[in-house]
Amino acid sequence: MPSHLTSQPPAELLRRWAIAPTIYLGGRRNQHWLVNSGKTELVLHASPIDISYELQVQQYLRREGWPVPQLIREPTRLADKTWCLLERLPGASLEDSPAERRTRGRLLAELHESTAQLTGVGQRAGFVLADANAGDPELDASIRAYERLRPREGHIMRWHLDWARSAFAKLKLQDAETVVLHGDFARWNLLFEDDRLTGILDFEASHRNYRVADFALSWRGDQDEVLAGYTEVHPLSELDWQLLVPVFWSWLFLGMKQHIGDILSGEGPPHGLEWQIKHLLKRAGVLAERAPAYPAA
Repeated sequence: MPSHLTSQPPAELLRRWAIAPTIYLGGRRNQHWLVNSGKTELVLHASPIDISYELQVQQYLRREGWPVPQLIREPTRLADKTWCLLERLPGASLEDSPAERRTRGRLLAELHESTAQLTGVGQRAGFVLADANAGDPELDASIRAYERLRPREGHIMRWHLDWARSAFAKLKLQDAETVVLHGDFARWNLLFEDDRLTGILDFEASHRNYRVADFALSWRGDQDEVLAGYTEVHPLSELDWQLLVPVFWSWLFLGMKQHIGDILSGEGPPHGLEWQIKHLLKRAGVLAERAPAYPAA
């Protein structure tokens, strides 16, 4: 096996599927390797959790004509991970630009037109709607504990979480549309050849949530061209616009309860929340118009 691989799939799996890894492609929770099967390049996918939901979403979208990887080998459980083999899609990500962002917004709206018809999959295990995440009392307690350790950062997080929870409480959430989301519709997960979309990657966070929740990573609070492109295809309702800020802020708290727990127990570094705080403090464009100013305490 090449020495530049930073992580190695089980030898038993490589023998069983007659594949040879060439490049470790990385990943956060999920891991990916470029592998050879004879003269064909494929992608080996590994996840510590069940991936049946994301594969079901991918297979549905493929039937609908979207360029998502075809499943080559059915999932198998080995070495505490779920493994599958996928088609390698051609193309490369576009460079960041206003035009790329607008294109991404249009594509996201078109994708939602497809996933809105995917009604039989329910909610993915371990995921909740954005308001339920913001209203988690354990999350609230963990942030208040963190505030005692680091008052400034903790206050920023608590203030924004309190505002998001209050905003959700004022809305008629029963009228808000939910769809199956991609979950990370970012520039680097879209492949193009000659301006033609050739691939959509990374469905590890796909789940059902409010339509605007997919803006969390795609819009990032300041890429307003994404919103402009989206509304060209699917105009947002006033309720959608009212949901935009609390949903975005709620998303920034995903996984925070566990992360803070690790910090407070000494199992994690005392810092590491700078990225979330930076995004919570953003106030530009649409976000500046719809989010309250943070009263720097």
